[in-house]
Amino acid sequence: MTKRADILDKSEIYRQDGSLKAYGLVYTEKCGWVDLGHANPNGRGLEGAVTLWKQINSGTKLFQCALDQTPLRVSYSQSMGWHGIRDAVTKHYEVQRELSSLSEQEGIALAIFMDVSIAFEALQSNWFYRHLTDSGYSAEDLVSNLIGFYRALRPGFDFSGVCKPVSKDQAFAIWDAYGGVGVNKNKEFNPILFPNPQVQSGLPYKGKLPPELDTIRPAVIGQKFKEIK
Repeated sequence: MTKRADILDKSEIYRQDGSLKAYGLVYTEKCGWVDLGHANPNGRGLEGAVTLWKQINSGTKLFQCALDQTPLRVSYSQSMGWHGIRDAVTKHYEVQRELSSLSEQEGIALAIFMDVSIAFEALQSNWFYRHLTDSGYSAEDLVSNLIGFYRALRPGFDFSGVCKPVSKDQAFAIWDAYGGVGVNKNKEFNPILFPNPQVQSGLPYKGKLPPELDTIRPAVIGQKFKEIK
């Protein structure tokens, strides 16, 4: 469960080697609240977006006939741990092995990633976990997950340039004025944005993803891939 103490300044989000830190919370002008743990392409429980992408990218064939015509079986999980309690959502899919383009591969990977992300947030929002944590559909969760997915498929993704982190003072002011991330629920992959209370008043509002986070279109389940129980 993300806390106020987890907030980082925009100058603190990178390690000395220039890589993005794997833990911390930042507020950004374009992407709203972002949890760097969720935005880690190798993180998020049992498997990161990198693992999901490797399954699909290596298991399907582009522009040629696949010798193995049996569907590719893909499994993807997200998990959590809280005071000794472990739980996870794992889903399994069959993917057609012959795909016509890289964009088809990416769209199927994104659709699976979104499907499991939403199911995981629903798990955290059930009657049991609601008594333990307010993390389900927390304001930063789905958008941060999506950033992690893009970082897996686009290793050069410029987080600061795209999302534009703000200072810790401004992030603290937003948290104090509008409540913590768990108070503000978001069931979409578009961000919730908050006016800067240091200079203006107003209500939170739904934003739109920066174009750099909207270049991959999720595939439609049932078309070239399907969930298997």
